[in-house]
Order: sequence, then C-alpha cells, then structure tokens
Amino acid sequence: MGKVAATYNLMPDGPSIDMEALKAKMPGIVPEGVTILKGEVKPFAFGLKVLDITFLMNDSEGIMDRLEEKLRSIEGIQGVESTQVTLV
Repeated sequence: MGKVAATYNLMPDGPSIDMEALKAKMPGIVPEGVTILKGEVKPFAFGLKVLDITFLMNDSEGIMDRLEEKLRSIEGIQGVESTQVTLV
C-alpha cells in the first residue's frame, strides 16, 4: 500500500475567521491515520485568507472521504477545494 499526499485550500466564510488559529487546531481535527505535512495561510482576495494545507495518508479506501468530511464540518469554513492529489 502506498501513500497519498493531498493538498486542500480551506476558504473561510468571512475575514473575521482567524486562519492562523485554525491552522494550529488542525492536528486535532484530522482523522486518525492522516498527518499534516505543511500548512500555510495565504492572502486570497478582499482581505480574506485561505489555509493551504497538505496531508499525508495511506492509500486506503475511504480515507480521503473521511478527511474531506472533517474539513467541511469545520465551523467558519465555507469551502474546501482539493488542489492536488499525488501518490508518494
């Protein structure tokens, strides 16, 4: 079984969301078996910032679905966009 690296952009629902604080909380949010390789808060538009975050996980059935479900359930996040998925 290989490993998968997946990068996501997390879009806040407004400029009042502290993306740095969200970045610090991410290790407690992701499902078991998923590790964070890197995370960076980047400017987006109109004062909004996005969290660009890369995860590493085993290439097993359903793990990406569970990760995306957790990411979409974060309060204050309106959008989760997968920007890259690759086998490692």
